[in-house]
Amino acid sequence: MKVTTPSKAPKSPWDYDFFIYNGVVDKTAPDFLAFKEHFSLSWGSIFSLLEHIEKFLRDYAIPEVKIKGNSLVALLPEFELKNKLTRYDLLSVLENPVHIQMMLNLPGQRYKGRDGKTEAAMKIQATWKCYKARRFFLVYRRQKWASGVIAVAWLLHCHKTRLRKLLKESRERHLENFRVRAKHLAANWNRIRTSRRTIIHIPSLGYSQPVRQNIDDFNTRQNMQLGRLCDILDANVSVIYICSHRMNDELLLYYNKILSLQAAVKSGKLEYRSDLQDRFKIITPEAINIFTIIEQVSQLVIDHLEIQRWLFKMDYEFGGNGTAFCDIPSHLKCYKWVLKESHRYSREDWSKKWAQEPALVKISEELAGVLAQHAQPVNEKRFPTWRKFLQTFLSQGGVIEAYPPSESVTNLTVDMLIEPNGEIRMLSTGDQFHAEGPFISSGTTMPQTSLDPQVLSSLCLQIGNACKMKNVIGYFSTNLVTFIDPRTMEQQDRQGTIFILYEHLKRDKLGMLTIGEDLQGVLMTFARNLFIIHQEISAPNMQGETNFKTAIDDIEAILGVTEENKLRFEENLESKDDKKPL
Repeated sequence: MKVTTPSKAPKSPWDYDFFIYNGVVDKTAPDFLAFKEHFSLSWGSIFSLLEHIEKFLRDYAIPEVKIKGNSLVALLPEFELKNKLTRYDLLSVLENPVHIQMMLNLPGQRYKGRDGKTEAAMKIQATWKCYKARRFFLVYRRQKWASGVIAVAWLLHCHKTRLRKLLKESRERHLENFRVRAKHLAANWNRIRTSRRTIIHIPSLGYSQPVRQNIDDFNTRQNMQLGRLCDILDANVSVIYICSHRMNDELLLYYNKILSLQAAVKSGKLEYRSDLQDRFKIITPEAINIFTIIEQVSQLVIDHLEIQRWLFKMDYEFGGNGTAFCDIPSHLKCYKWVLKESHRYSREDWSKKWAQEPALVKISEELAGVLAQHAQPVNEKRFPTWRKFLQTFLSQGGVIEAYPPSESVTNLTVDMLIEPNGEIRMLSTGDQFHAEGPFISSGTTMPQTSLDPQVLSSLCLQIGNACKMKNVIGYFSTNLVTFIDPRTMEQQDRQGTIFILYEHLKRDKLGMLTIGEDLQGVLMTFARNLFIIHQEISAPNMQGETNFKTAIDDIEAILGVTEENKLRFEENLESKDDKKPL
């Protein structure tokens, strides 16, 4: 049945539009005949394209569409090239594409057209087959994963079994060697104890590790075995005593005098004293405390293989004076092997001692040499070598820290106050800049822009509460290591520069506070002031040495990063504005 609708607007004679009803072109309609006559030279291609359109409309049971003749002809080149018709192509030649699109999107519309029942049956079959295949795949994937877990567990079991066997064999060899030496000693003891011999005594209390950890002054208790020095009463015996801590000259002189009284006590005459210091030696190994450090650093490196730089900070130093650093992994020959070894295990298994043991041994063997050659104290005037730094570090105590694995790291200083009534206040915050190296602060830019203020306030409040628990009252500063995260800065009400004079005698230190409207302006003013002062100090009639030049270089680098962050922030704002609907 053909349905005609009255035209709502006068039609241009050059449009050549025509209707298709129920997927069939009315080849006797005047509009279609006019269209066919005008494009008769290309009718072969147009006819083929119309057949595709008719088939599509019949498949989706579209009752009526109006074809725009010119749009249909414009589609010919692309159709001849691809020889197929997409839904977008069809909609582009229709006068009311939105209405047709809504009909195409109706659920089940495809199955209302030609061969709809067949298509529906094929769709149901395909969906069912897909569902069965998906179920089979999920079962297969689960079984494959389970087989992988079983295989890895079996390999680990075999590895553990083999390792236990090797350890057991090694232990048995050591025991057998000990038994052989013990039998040899027992068989020859009568001869040995009457012969010239040297006894090497290492004082050690045979307690288990949990007991040893809970004993106060454990080294002093072990050193109560100093009485073994009296073995030199036998004229054939010399003693080497290994002491756990260094003995000063007064103690050595005391024991030398005590032991020299042996002959005088026997004879009852003081003049019979004899010097026996050649018969005994008290030795303290130079690396007795280093062993613990090496073990701790080795364990830290294994637990955090991604960390490239490690810091050593003393407890009673400040301003970077008691800091040293070392890029340990880059100098370890076994580092690649350790990484490969860690990848053999899961994260949970790698944290276990039995998995780390071979790697721990290899790193410990190399670490002392790596630190001796490559560790760098920050203050080289005070600690010209790693050896001198290590001696002070071991005597004062300190911490070993991981340096953040990032090329862009900033430092943040927060000044705080705990009032007598317990109220905790943040007084000021600022980002450090460094003129003499990354670990020595030369000044701060205020306010800080490295961290979200709410996050910073929460962190500092926790620090303040911890200090409050320790009955700390008064002013203190805390330093935080931060990753650069640019933020917009609030404007200041005033601007200018204030100089801070610390004393009037040496006059070798100067403080400077610069206030401005934004971070860039403040930094530029600060650098300009430094440059002017540097020129005055470096004048021919007033020669002086400053760290201003390195400070200016560091500020210029910060300015470059700030400008880059500002441009990036503006680009983000522009992109957000572009995405807003009109």
